[in-house]
Amino acid sequence: MTSKKVRVLVGSPIYQKPHILQKFLLSLKRLDAEGKELAYFFIDDNEDERSSQMLEDFSQEQNNVKLLVSNQSDVYVCNGTTHYWNENLVWKVADFKNMIIEHAIKEQYDYLFLIDSDLLLYPQTINQLISANKDITSNIFWTKWQPDAEERPQVW
Repeated sequence: MTSKKVRVLVGSPIYQKPHILQKFLLSLKRLDAEGKELAYFFIDDNEDERSSQMLEDFSQEQNNVKLLVSNQSDVYVCNGTTHYWNENLVWKVADFKNMIIEHAIKEQYDYLFLIDSDLLLYPQTINQLISANKDITSNIFWTKWQPDAEERPQVW
């Protein structure tokens, strides 16, 4: 008798530099998928065509990838000093995440893993989150928004 695989949707709105996105996608490929059906939902909000091509290549190499191109043009500035967010950008990303959540509900996934594309994942990440046996699990990321600033929690 075969047991039913746990269905996990990994979702991410992506606006990323190619050299960072490459490492993120590699860490997704290395996730432990034993006993799980992993699927992906990416919203391509990139300005750099190389990053968009990487997402397209990932969708061709992996099973169960939904790739949506945003076609929205907002300027997001990130330099060596800080990230510049404005209200429109915050709502745009929130809308993207709501689309991913709605897709997870509609397709009846067991779990949804929302992840930013500038993180590297340990292969056991999904297993660890599932083992918490909680409705919602979140990690706290500490960041400095400016070089001389105090570290603060980064949360959405």
